[in-house]
Amino acid sequence: MADRPQPPPSDLALLVRAAEMLALPQRVCRIRNCRRRGYCAWLFHDTQEPCCLDHLDAEQRRLFDDFVKIVRTVRDFGNSRGKLAFASPWRETRALQDAAVEAARPLLRGAALAEYRAFATARAKNRLPVRYEGDEPPLPR
Repeated sequence: MADRPQPPPSDLALLVRAAEMLALPQRVCRIRNCRRRGYCAWLFHDTQEPCCLDHLDAEQRRLFDDFVKIVRTVRDFGNSRGKLAFASPWRETRALQDAAVEAARPLLRGAALAEYRAFATARAKNRLPVRYEGDEPPLPR
């Protein structure tokens, strides 16, 4: 099996926005400023990550990294010209996709933001119903 290409490292704005979307500054961060303000105010300079990520265990960090990948995919491929709607028929997957769409919007500026708004509007208009409970099953290898 060929090695799959790894996505580029996440930028700081993406990590911060994903952490804020999951309410990590309020729920896990031990830094008072982050809890009070509701956003990541402290960062590790060597890793360029929010401090609240240091307080996650291995499974929580894996889930956070999976969410960051979804946000990055929505940010990079969420446009009205594309065929990706990010509207899974599975309830849990759809909830993650909805959160990723909301988290990706503030990461864009200018023409990319206008294109993204058109994508979000089309996605809202063509909203397919949720048909299945739970997470989308993994693809067979």
